[in-house]
Amino acid sequence: MFKQFIANSGILIAGFYLISKFFPSTIHQQSPFHMRLLAGAFCGLLSIVLMFFSIPLGHGIIADLRHVPLVVVSYYGGMPSALAAGMIMGTGRFLFGNTFASIVSFFISLAIAIGCGWISQRMKRHIAITTFWMNVYSMCFISLALFINMPDEHIYTQTLVVFWPISIVATYVAANICKDIRQSKDMLQHYKQWATTDFLTGLYNVRQFHTLFGQHLEQAKEKNSCLSLILFDIDRFKLINDTYGHDGGDVILRDLGELVRSLVSKDGMAFRNGGEEFSILLSSCEHEAVTFAEHIRTTIERHPFFVQQQTVHITISIGISVFPTLATNESELFKQADIALYEAKQQGRNRTIVYKKEYLHET
Repeated sequence: MFKQFIANSGILIAGFYLISKFFPSTIHQQSPFHMRLLAGAFCGLLSIVLMFFSIPLGHGIIADLRHVPLVVVSYYGGMPSALAAGMIMGTGRFLFGNTFASIVSFFISLAIAIGCGWISQRMKRHIAITTFWMNVYSMCFISLALFINMPDEHIYTQTLVVFWPISIVATYVAANICKDIRQSKDMLQHYKQWATTDFLTGLYNVRQFHTLFGQHLEQAKEKNSCLSLILFDIDRFKLINDTYGHDGGDVILRDLGELVRSLVSKDGMAFRNGGEEFSILLSSCEHEAVTFAEHIRTTIERHPFFVQQQTVHITISIGISVFPTLATNESELFKQADIALYEAKQQGRNRTIVYKKEYLHET
């Protein structure tokens, strides 16, 4: 019996690992309702798998760790996950015989699901403590079911002596393995985000700029379509840093990033290239790019920024280059946008300039 419970524990751990692969993000009680239901359904199926490796005790009675997936998913997904797991677990018991024991097991499964769901919402404590009490609650009902169905008192006592400690240990191990899987997945998602996103503004960073710039330029060449690069920076940003300090400058940059992100449509991508320099890629030709750039410029000009309980207004200068008008590759397109940005500064700042050939000779 002991060896079979240990085998159940191994299947349990492997099952949780496989289930985690189906979810791109971790499940918690604020996750979408359908995702919590799906997590509960998967754990219910894992419970059925555990039944195939259960211990037959006679009279149609089997013992296993099928309640552990329900306990763990209840902690993370709350009542929806618990009920989904409980319904599938209880229904799955009939696969092993339509007996009185199966009927008792079905209603016990529902009782366990409701109780674990309730505990998960009421007991906001460490996973080990909460799942411990969920397991104790579940084992009380399971012990009751075994008492109702098992006529042999000696086998009943022997089963509980082995079942209770293994259930507690298996629940503790499974809960902590799920916790480690969640932490690893969250950390990986953070690393992916940090690799592509500027930490201050929330926009794409310069590394992602070069990656996406090259990809979209190749797509524009293949489709014979336009690609516009909008390059801009904040006018006299050094004066802002000198007046309000670098912390004040960071406030401006962060709020500007949020504003730009709200203005860029689904067809565009916004980047912070470094310092006070930003860029936007648009799958559009010159007229649309200029119209959009002017909208960005005037919106920023009118927008109030709040730094150290003071209202600050800023302006930006914008340079635009367009493929395939004068540029044929990434470096040419960026250089032309940079020249146009320089020209906007030379002409008095707070304006939008599209690259023209004559600017190359003037600079």
